[in-house]
Amino acid sequence: MFGCLCFASTLTQNRGKFQPRAKKCIFLGYPPHTKGYKVLDLSTCKTFVSCNVVFYESTFSSIPNTVHTPLVFPDYPQNFDSLACIPPPSTTNNSVILATVPSQTSVPPLTQNNVSQLRRFERTKHPLNYLKQYYYGNMAQIPSAAPSSSDCSLPGKPYSIFSFLSHSKLSLQQRAFTSSVSSVFEPTTYKEASSIPHWQHAMTNEIIALEQNRTWDLVLLPQNKSAIGCKWVYKVKFQADGQVERYKARLVAKGYTQQEGIDFFNTYSPVAKITTIRVLLTIAAVNNWHLHQLDVDNAFLHGDLHEEVYMQLPPGYSNPNYPRVNKLKKSIYGLKQASRQWFSKLSTSLLHFGFLQAKSDSSLFIRKTLNDFIVVLIYVDDVIIASNTFTAINKVKQYLRTTFPIKDLGKLKYFLSIEVARSSKGIVLYQRKYALDILADSGFSGAKPVSFPMESTLKLSAHDASPPLSDPASYRRLIGRLLYLTLTRPDLSYAIQTLS
Repeated sequence: MFGCLCFASTLTQNRGKFQPRAKKCIFLGYPPHTKGYKVLDLSTCKTFVSCNVVFYESTFSSIPNTVHTPLVFPDYPQNFDSLACIPPPSTTNNSVILATVPSQTSVPPLTQNNVSQLRRFERTKHPLNYLKQYYYGNMAQIPSAAPSSSDCSLPGKPYSIFSFLSHSKLSLQQRAFTSSVSSVFEPTTYKEASSIPHWQHAMTNEIIALEQNRTWDLVLLPQNKSAIGCKWVYKVKFQADGQVERYKARLVAKGYTQQEGIDFFNTYSPVAKITTIRVLLTIAAVNNWHLHQLDVDNAFLHGDLHEEVYMQLPPGYSNPNYPRVNKLKKSIYGLKQASRQWFSKLSTSLLHFGFLQAKSDSSLFIRKTLNDFIVVLIYVDDVIIASNTFTAINKVKQYLRTTFPIKDLGKLKYFLSIEVARSSKGIVLYQRKYALDILADSGFSGAKPVSFPMESTLKLSAHDASPPLSDPASYRRLIGRLLYLTLTRPDLSYAIQTLS
């Protein structure tokens, strides 16, 4: 084990009968191109290589009355769980201490008795230039208010993820869009968003829209009734050229606390199948169809709510001196029945316009005339429109605007965390931003890449001796995100299935 106590044999031709047969040392590692072990002599604080070494891997104990002064190991990064070696306070005491200290731990002041012996250790240590390539820790050290994806290129990482990515096959327009999407920061908590002005403005606009739509009434919570919680979800909407269309703060109810038969009944609502999306994009690429994308503002608020549901006030807008709750009159995001109510309203409008609902996928609507063929694919509040003419697409947009507030996002570029690149050769789907977000959130943005996702001979057992995870929900959540990544990375399927 690196840093453990060891004894290196002395050369027989250089020692007398009463001289020690070994030197007390610290094991540092393995020297390149040389057979043996690299150790640090504790009596002289010099390094040398020896083939005859006895190791005591469990010895990391400290001796009292020693001074904590870090040694400089020129061959190792200074902040990588720095090994602190305590030089002897006198020539007659060869006591030594090995300890693991954090990288920012300050050195205690030297006492007057040992200042003469430790004078060379008083000098300010400047890390060598070649040590700057080391990266210590993970993404948890990065400020939460900074963009998560762009932080992967912070200096000091030996395996920066951007050193292994290339934009050479992307057009200039697609390259600009990809860079814009990857550099935008989306907060995950109200605490993060509350300190950023444009997210504060987005939350204010959401509250205004909810009140103007008469989504709720402020009431006292009746007896024998419980109020469900709510939270903020933040999302950035992009235009086709990569510019930020708007910052969307969405108030979501914690519907998992609802009780069936009391505040909800039917919940089923179809969403577009990934297979349907692939088939539609394939046909569009072969026939050179136009692909556009729409986003519906506050889509779930257009669904009617028939049950009696109470919700707590949104984070940042509650007042302990004014104990009120929201009695919902419209369905909002997060309610178990909200998606069903919204889909019912949207599908009714499309059928009224002359669309036919596909039997193989209920979220697919088709309309055919003498000159036009148009397809509408729905995934909750995201809508894809494909047609052979611009005229048909514009007619559908104009019709939907008469019923719902529509945001026209232009050509299809970013859909369900999938980036879409199109050229004369076809359509390419990739999840670059999604993959970078997974690496950043799990703290592996600085990990060393490998050419294969898993060892082919690796065998995992359910009866492993390692202790169970304290929070298995985080592992399951990560597996779910990785499963979605296999939509564009089928080469990861075996590894993720094994972990699952």
